[in-house]
Amino acid sequence: MHPAVAALPLEEKGLVLGALLSRLPPEELARRFEGPTGLRCRAALEALAGETRAARAGALASLLALVRAPVPEGLEWVHPGWLRLRLAPEPSAVIRAVCEGLPAEVRRVADQLLRERGEDLDAPPPALDPAGLGELRRAIFAALVPLAGPALPPASAAQPLLGLSWAALDDAIELRGAQTLGCSLQGAQPAVIARAAAGLGRGLARAVLDAAADGRTADGLGEAREAARRLVAATAAERTGDADRAWSLGARALAAELADEGTAATLAIAQRLPPERGRRWLAYAGVGLG
Repeated sequence: MHPAVAALPLEEKGLVLGALLSRLPPEELARRFEGPTGLRCRAALEALAGETRAARAGALASLLALVRAPVPEGLEWVHPGWLRLRLAPEPSAVIRAVCEGLPAEVRRVADQLLRERGEDLDAPPPALDPAGLGELRRAIFAALVPLAGPALPPASAAQPLLGLSWAALDDAIELRGAQTLGCSLQGAQPAVIARAAAGLGRGLARAVLDAAADGRTADGLGEAREAARRLVAATAAERTGDADRAWSLGARALAAELADEGTAATLAIAQRLPPERGRRWLAYAGVGLG
């Protein structure tokens, strides 16, 4: 994929593709989509305009391949809970057909569903022509965004999180929650900080103490502390249990940090979480499932 296009979030890649197919001038695209989105897409179109015809054709082909893929790249990285939600409404014959040849992680979810229905796992899938099978897969998995390949920019702040295991991602979110709580307590009395750290448990207490101490050498505690306090207040209003408070706070903090990454990056993180937590993550980010 051309570097000027690869650097864009997935939704902006779609805008560039639409502009290329409709031959929309770069300045017109920027006029229709004001702000950073329009400027980035305009710059990408202008970069492509300066390339050879073969390079432009290659960029168009890579974008078309991205949107026409029967299944999103990295489907095996999607949490099984989301895969189950996509497959469960389908008849058994459809599940057999669409999952045949897909990664083992996807087939494992399909086998579990079939087993629960009392189906014979050794029964062959129905024969479908490749075009029909591709359309069926697109229909079932269309709500999922790619977790690998060129969909997300290489420099996306979401990339390191997507590389974590499901358990490690939960741990990273909880750690960010502890750090955010500590940041909100910069300048507070030591006894207050100690009680807050103890409330999160031994595993996260050190992160609270370290973050609370960071601001003590600064001339001003600044905007970071105030932003952290707003997140802490929002989490307290949610009335989550003690065991879940660090995760909820961390999810709010990370969702705010990734706000400029685009909707696809937010959805990608949600897909790495169990559906219940993924939906909460999306709610904190203000992103709907569509």
